[in-house]
Order: sequence, then structure tokens, then C-alpha cells
Amino acid sequence: MRHRPATERADLRGRSVRTSDPDEVRELCKDFYYDVRLDLLERGHDLAFAADVLRIGPVTIGELSFGAAVAIGADIVDAYQVSLPISGVLGTEQGGTLTVATPRRASVCRPVGSARAGRWPADCRTLCVKLDRAAVEAELEAMTGRPVRGPIRFGPSLDATRGAGLTWARMVNLLRTEFDNPGSGLLQPLVADRYSHGLVSGLLLAVDHPYADLLTADAPPARPRTVRRAIEVMEADPARQFTTAELARLAGVSVRSLQEGFRRHVGVPPMTYLQQVRLAYAREELRHPRPGRDTVACVAHAWGFGHLGRFAAAYRERFGESPSETLRASG
Repeated sequence: MRHRPATERADLRGRSVRTSDPDEVRELCKDFYYDVRLDLLERGHDLAFAADVLRIGPVTIGELSFGAAVAIGADIVDAYQVSLPISGVLGTEQGGTLTVATPRRASVCRPVGSARAGRWPADCRTLCVKLDRAAVEAELEAMTGRPVRGPIRFGPSLDATRGAGLTWARMVNLLRTEFDNPGSGLLQPLVADRYSHGLVSGLLLAVDHPYADLLTADAPPARPRTVRRAIEVMEADPARQFTTAELARLAGVSVRSLQEGFRRHVGVPPMTYLQQVRLAYAREELRHPRPGRDTVACVAHAWGFGHLGRFAAAYRERFGESPSETLRASG
């Protein structure tokens, strides 16, 4: 029987702030985003700043509002920044280009220097998503199998109402709804790591850039040898927090080639295959529980299943019985 995954948490950190002190605002922004230049635009109006921010690995997501009209600017050099208003509109200028973000269209800033919102209105609440530059560019290399010379020339905005842009916006909003849920399955280490990678790769599919056609063109499938290599890696260490990009790198192919190889030769995507492996180990633990210590929830979370309902459904589909039935039968 293999050991369970390590119980160390992923790189997760969050904070909620409510303040009228500009210095506290600057402190939070410096901690999670950038050193910012902040100016109140209307006399007699105090800040009513509200922020809920969560960092998951290379991705930082925050819901920010100022409660007063402000101008805010920062130098962006090591991250890509996406701003998606929940309410109101927000104009952002970078490199002489002004982009107006709304709840239907997000603005995108590249790591090329100064960016400024000349007027962040008092009624504007915005999801601010920071993605570490190194992680984004490494993910693009893995997805295309080609070297990337950054910064990536992203378009200045993305459509959040359809296609991959809508999917990405929904992923961001789902994580936002989990801010006040300390037991969220999305924050379990195995799940959080996959989710942050999903946000990075999802952005690459949602925004326009010179590599976009490579991500949607037909990819040559990985040869069976490379598929076998990925399977061997997963089965040798199923507790490891693999991503598709990492498996592709270990197999020596691009992400899309590995996915196509699994589709042709295995019949399921790499992450689905890994889920099946972990389900088998979860079943083994439920059949041989440690007295007084193993519960269905404990075993599910240990193997990266953050949502008990989906775990139970996948388990029943695979084994023809519920996890609780397996556990009861063990007694």
C-alpha cells in the first residue's frame, strides 16, 4: 500500500481587508500585487476600501473596491494582470493603449512596465487576477512544445461572454465564491495546484496572442512509448501533484500531443487516468481502514477529491458501489 499524499498545503495565502487608510491599501497591494501609486480624486470623500484576496501558487485573485474615486498605477514587470469588473467600468492604460473593462470584457496588462487606471470609480468592484509571468510562459511552452520568448504579446482584452473567455471568467468567479469557505475543496492541496494551472492554461486559450493558432490546431499524437512513459510515472507515484504539463515534459512531448496520444491509445485524458489510479488507491484504503481514523471524507481529501459528491459519483461509476458501502463492508 502506498503512502498517502503529503499533508503540506500548497502555496495558499489570503487576506480580507476593510479600511479607510490609504497606507493599509498600499500595504495589501504591495503584499499581493505591486507597489502602487494611489490618489483620491474627489475632496471630502474618504476611502471605503474592501478587498478579499487569495493567492494559489502562481495565481492571485482578489475582489477589490475603493468606495471612492481613485487613480491607481503600478509598474508591472513580473506578471500578467487581468481586471474583470463585477460592477461598474474600469479604464486601464498601458503603453499608450486605453482599454475599458466591463463585466462582459476584461482588460489584460502585460509585464512591460507602467499601467494606470486614471479613474477607478467609487461604484466599481473588480476581480483583479495576477498570474506570475514565469508560470504563464512555462505553461505556453509546455502546451505548444516550442520555446517562448516573452513577454507574450497578449491582446489588451478578452471577451468574458463566450467561448474560452467565458469559461475562464467562470473559473475565476467560482474561486471568488470560495473565499469565505475555509473548508473549500478547491483549497485542498492537490486540487488547488490543478486549479491554478487550469487558470493559467485557460487564460492562454481565452486571450489573443501570436501562439493562439498553435493551441487550437490539430496536434500529432504522442507515440505509445511516450504514453506508456506517462502512465509509468503516474502509477509509480500517484500521490504526487502532477499536472498535464509536467507529465508531458517527463514524457518528452507537448501537452497537446500527450492529450491526443491518451485519447487514441488509452481512451481518456491523462488527468482522468490519474483520477482512476487514485480512485483505486482510495478504494484500497476504504477496504482496509485504520481503526477510528479513516472516514470517506478523510480518504477522499487525502487523494485530492475536494468535492465529496463528485468523488462518490466517480467512485460508484468505477466500482458499482458507494464509498460508504465499501467502508461498511470492511468492518
